[in-house]
Amino acid sequence: MNMQMELSEVIAITITGLVVVFLGLVILIAFISIVGKIFSAIDKSKKNKNVEAPSKDIKVTPSVKETVAVSDDTEVVAAIAAAIAMMGIADNTTYKIKSIKAANNARPSRNAWAMAGLNESTSPF
Repeated sequence: MNMQMELSEVIAITITGLVVVFLGLVILIAFISIVGKIFSAIDKSKKNKNVEAPSKDIKVTPSVKETVAVSDDTEVVAAIAAAIAMMGIADNTTYKIKSIKAANNARPSRNAWAMAGLNESTSPF
């Protein structure tokens, strides 16, 4: 059996395949965007329900602020000054403290994956 196809059949099958694939992609994109709009509308309606006026049955009580014991800042400054003085003794230099500011450790500048990639790419051999 000789299964030879003519060039016109090959071109027709190729064009048909490309059209079907791209038409499927367009339909998929349209479906996903419609579903996204539906869910965003649902989220907005839920947010609007939560924002509505509260019922009159709820009693409002004043919030009580907890007092947190603040440590003496002079002790912290003394500890920092002592550590810097010890560094100066080790280096045979004199350091001067210009200011002491609290570090903002609440949110790191990079996420965990970025830090892992940075550590991996800069680690020594």
